[in-house]
Amino acid sequence: MSLFPRDSEWHVGWRIVAAMATANGTGISLMFFTFSMFLIPIAQEFKLSRGEIGVVQALIITAAIGAPVIGRIVDRIGFHLTFVAGSLGLAVIELSLAKAVTGLASLATAVALAGFIGGGTSSVLITRPVSAHFRKYRGMALGLVAVGVSISTMLVPPFLQEVIGQQGWRTGFATLALIACAIGLPLVLVLMPRKAVLARTAPLKSGSDPNRNAFLKERDFWLLVGASMLASISVSGTISQLSPMVQDEQISARTAAFGLSLFAAGQFGGKLFGGIALDRFDPRRVAVIMTLLPATGFLIFLGDSGLTWPILLACVMIGVLQGAEVDIFAYFIAHRFDVNNYGTVFGTLVGFGWIGTAIGITLFGFTYDYLGSYAPIQLGAVCLLALSTMLFLPVNLRREA
Repeated sequence: MSLFPRDSEWHVGWRIVAAMATANGTGISLMFFTFSMFLIPIAQEFKLSRGEIGVVQALIITAAIGAPVIGRIVDRIGFHLTFVAGSLGLAVIELSLAKAVTGLASLATAVALAGFIGGGTSSVLITRPVSAHFRKYRGMALGLVAVGVSISTMLVPPFLQEVIGQQGWRTGFATLALIACAIGLPLVLVLMPRKAVLARTAPLKSGSDPNRNAFLKERDFWLLVGASMLASISVSGTISQLSPMVQDEQISARTAAFGLSLFAAGQFGGKLFGGIALDRFDPRRVAVIMTLLPATGFLIFLGDSGLTWPILLACVMIGVLQGAEVDIFAYFIAHRFDVNNYGTVFGTLVGFGWIGTAIGITLFGFTYDYLGSYAPIQLGAVCLLALSTMLFLPVNLRREA
């Protein structure tokens, strides 16, 4: 018996949200947000600099190709098959990181494959059923889905740090594979209703939409691409080096792992309250506020106080944007473009965002290698976030009937 009336979006929608939040919290996003915990032990074993490790991480740019491809696939064949294939593929890659990586080349190959295949468990896939089913409460639903990875990123890093510290980084990757396959995959398949995904839209058939690429001619799409890339350079670059960046403030690895959990707490707030705000206020203003707030976190790092709590607070602030980012762009795409083409449009946008991620990862790593400090790139991040906010304001959002 459902707690919600049959005419409510939440009557079936709660199961969609619960399933997508689980998928979000156990897939490629969890691997991405915890990857910085592996940097130092991997660098020590293979005698790599942080810049070299940053180049390896940047190979996740293959998601720039994988995201639009997987977005188009899910438009055609639906959620279930795409998710199962993506989850199993990601688990195999994580196990290969645990068992088969012997040097820089094999490490780079595994990361590149994770970027491409992991899109099957990313926001490109998990936001589509939500955007298809919800209208009135779309922002709230997207926010609730997004908090899945925030919860797992709050809970997993302290445990994962113990695994890495006691049994090594390879066992850490095996643990991530176990979470994806033994927890995420079965829970999602149990929770996800098979027909509810088609409540608003049906998967596209090949050749059914001759104008499916018309969005590439829209000014608003490119404004969103620019905002996404600038934000990704700043925030995703930080994620890639967050644990080392915190430790460089004379803070222990254990406390840095707690910093990742607090970063996830910032994500939680950004995702949940950002999603609710999108339903209630002008989405452009919400996007501006959520993008500017993390700039304060970078300014705290620039202050170089060396105090633990200000640095941990900065992690929370930076997490706010990364938390709200999926809500914001998914909401904008669903309201501005045809939801039947959602996977293709959002997948293409996410692909460009991954290019920004790769640039940020590389810049943060090599800035430290060549200058011995993250301060210059942290200052640059403040400027890029300010520029990103300016690109949201001209976007013309239509309201659905």
